[in-house]
Amino acid sequence: MDYKAKFEPRGTKVIHGAGQSLEMFREYWQAVEDRKPIIYMTYIKIQKLDKWLKKIKKEVKEFPNLILQIGLNFRVESKDKTKEIAAGKYDKEFDKLLQFIKKFENPVFIRIGYEFDKSGKYDAKNFVKAWRHFVNKYRKEKVLNIANVWCACPYKGTASVEPYYPGDEYVDWFGIDVFAVKNFANNSAQQTEKFLKLSEEHRKPVMVGESSPARTGVDKGQKSWNEWFKPYFKWIEDHPNIKAFCYINWDWSKDWKQPEWLNGRIHENKIVRKNFVKELSQRRYIHNQKIKDFLENVYS
Repeated sequence: MDYKAKFEPRGTKVIHGAGQSLEMFREYWQAVEDRKPIIYMTYIKIQKLDKWLKKIKKEVKEFPNLILQIGLNFRVESKDKTKEIAAGKYDKEFDKLLQFIKKFENPVFIRIGYEFDKSGKYDAKNFVKAWRHFVNKYRKEKVLNIANVWCACPYKGTASVEPYYPGDEYVDWFGIDVFAVKNFANNSAQQTEKFLKLSEEHRKPVMVGESSPARTGVDKGQKSWNEWFKPYFKWIEDHPNIKAFCYINWDWSKDWKQPEWLNGRIHENKIVRKNFVKELSQRRYIHNQKIKDFLENVYS
């Protein structure tokens, strides 16, 4: 199921990514043996852009051949700034970001205003205007190594996502974030399936922008694997429009102060880690490789 979107793998291939902190990415990098991720997840708050730029320049030097997956927040100090963004009031910040991306050269996925459909997060009309403004800006400046991702979290029972859609000509990929197994693997996942169906209607590949075994964790070993990981990878396999996944390698009680989500660090359970590496050994996954080789296997 090929849509020929920017950086979309040909055929049934799925890009492998992880994050979402440097420390846990390091641990994950070692845990998956020779199945290294090629996508590195990172997040930008516009008001802290300079700090992020300083940090990311160091981080990308630590690992070879990284593709960035950026979560770009359109809120500033917890307030919706899509109206101001659409009016160009943050263009100076975006200029700095785009200069870095252009110089970086490797592919960059940007989840613009990720999880936009959370109730009360963004005004839909202003979100569309802000999205188009940002996309028009990087296209005008010929920053050619960006693919944008329209990333929602529809399983939370939020309002319809359609009012937030910027239009097919402005969207490269759809994206979806999933956590608890009920978000994707049983009858309660109807909103997720509806969103995936929408991606087919718009002929867009899908990136799992964020995923982690919330409320299952890794500490139960084989039981954890059977309850979350096995249905997760089966879900990806059953949906050929899913062309990338990103795993959050966090212990949620320590890394995000959310103890009820439990521990998702795969390197901290031998059984889960072993099964995870075995799963990633399947030929459908695209792992870390020379960027030249990656680009030969995706659409440009």
